[in-house]
Amino acid sequence: MSGAPLLAWQDLRLSFRGEEGETEVLVGVDLELRKGETLALVGESGSGKSATCLAALGLLGPNARRTGGAILREGEPVWAEGVDHRAALRGRFAGAVFQDPMSSLNPFLRVGDQVAEGLVAQRGLSRRAARDRAVALLEEVGIPDAARRARAHPHELSGGMRQRVMIAMALALEPRVLVADEPTTALDVTTQARILGLLDALRRTRGTAILLVTHDFGVAAGLADRVAVLYAGRVVEEGSTAALLAAPFHPYARALRAAVPEIRAGAAPHPPRGIPGTPPRPGERPTGCAFHPRCPWVFAPCAEADPPARTAGEGRVARCHLEREEAR
Repeated sequence: MSGAPLLAWQDLRLSFRGEEGETEVLVGVDLELRKGETLALVGESGSGKSATCLAALGLLGPNARRTGGAILREGEPVWAEGVDHRAALRGRFAGAVFQDPMSSLNPFLRVGDQVAEGLVAQRGLSRRAARDRAVALLEEVGIPDAARRARAHPHELSGGMRQRVMIAMALALEPRVLVADEPTTALDVTTQARILGLLDALRRTRGTAILLVTHDFGVAAGLADRVAVLYAGRVVEEGSTAALLAAPFHPYARALRAAVPEIRAGAAPHPPRGIPGTPPRPGERPTGCAFHPRCPWVFAPCAEADPPARTAGEGRVARCHLEREEAR
């Protein structure tokens, strides 16, 4: 389908099976990721960010079950007639970078061999050619003395270097989509900025679309073209990063924005403000709008009916019972 998004989630619903039955974790996710853009998924822990990504990549456990909706790759469903095509997305179409490289890298193998592994298995390169390509990839992601570092084990590298190795592995098969799930969580601020800069440079030079998972609006502001705010398994607001940061509409998006400290020249510092209450546990989603127990603008309809998606400005959609004027 010409012009179709690289990936699209259409009313995706997902549950996990446990000892006490099924727990719904995604309750109708609608998203699109297009070529060459960076889309950030923002929200507190448990909002469904990682599940949204892992569902597309087929990396959820056997206790996960799609209960409704679809995921499309360039307009074609990756689930069809009982056949799961998600494994075909991994590697050549989509690569992944996770938040803790020490949990993702094999501690017993040299990092160069781990980068080369996919090139041997999926591209059919000889081991020597794959190792040479691995060194070139390590150089591309900014690892100095890459030939020597390729012979190191993960524990011999710093956290920032390990994350760069993960990025090199994800890019080895030249994927069109890069899923970055909290890629800078365990890093110091300086290293975090370098990793985000690297991801943005790779997007611009390679044209790779990036799906960035983060709980930090500040990280999204520095990298993303668009932001989707998730709460309790659903997208509650989506729009361009600039518009959403300047004037978020949904009360939860506004609360997340206010939680980011802000320092501007010539102005008094804006200290971060916490969000009262806690997110609902999976499977304990309130009736109506899931955010209504924590919302400062709550009124009768909020607890009674799930708000429909509505336009909240050019290119922006939000799920809220408030009219735009009432929320200001």
